[in-house]
Amino acid sequence: MKEEKGSFTLLAILQSGVQAKVPNLSEVEVNAIFEAHAHYAEGKNKDPNSIESLASSMQHNPEQANLPPLPPDVLKKLSDLAKSVGLENAGDLVQAEPHCNCVYCQVVKALQGETAPIEEEVTDDDLKFKTWDIQQKNTKLYTATNPLDPNEYYTVFLGEPIGCTCGHKNCEHLRAVLST
Repeated sequence: MKEEKGSFTLLAILQSGVQAKVPNLSEVEVNAIFEAHAHYAEGKNKDPNSIESLASSMQHNPEQANLPPLPPDVLKKLSDLAKSVGLENAGDLVQAEPHCNCVYCQVVKALQGETAPIEEEVTDDDLKFKTWDIQQKNTKLYTATNPLDPNEYYTVFLGEPIGCTCGHKNCEHLRAVLST
C-alpha cells in the first residue's frame, strides 16, 4: 500500500502471481479491506478455498453503510478480483442490503450488474427559486422583473398606500419585494 496525494493505492499479489492494483482508496476503504483480510487471516474459515469462506471474510458491515460510492474503476477492479477467485456467480453470495453502501454490498451489487445511482445532495438553498429580480429605484420604490422575460416587470411602492402596478392587493410582486 502506498499513499499519494491524500489517497491510497492498494497493491495485492494473488495466489496466481497476478498483481492487482486498486488506486484512489480512502482511509476508510483501506481499513475496511484490511479488516476483512484480518478476519480471513485469523483462520475463522474452515476451507480457505471455498466460496463461502471468502464471502464470510468480506461480509455486510452496517458500520460502513454510509460509505461514499466506490469510484467506478475501483469497483470494477474489486469485482474483477472477486470473479478471479471464483465469485463470478453472485447467487452464491449473501445478498446485498438494498440501502447499504458498505464495500461488501457495493461489490455484490456490481457482481449482480446493479449500479448505484449517483445521488446528488440537495441543500435548502437549492430549493429556493427566484421568480422575480428586485431592483430598488429609491427609498420606497422597487421594480420586480421576471428573470425569464425582462419585458415583464412591475413597479412596487412601499409608502402610503402600499401598491403594485399589477393592480392586485398582496400580489406576488409585493411579497417578492418585501422578502428581499
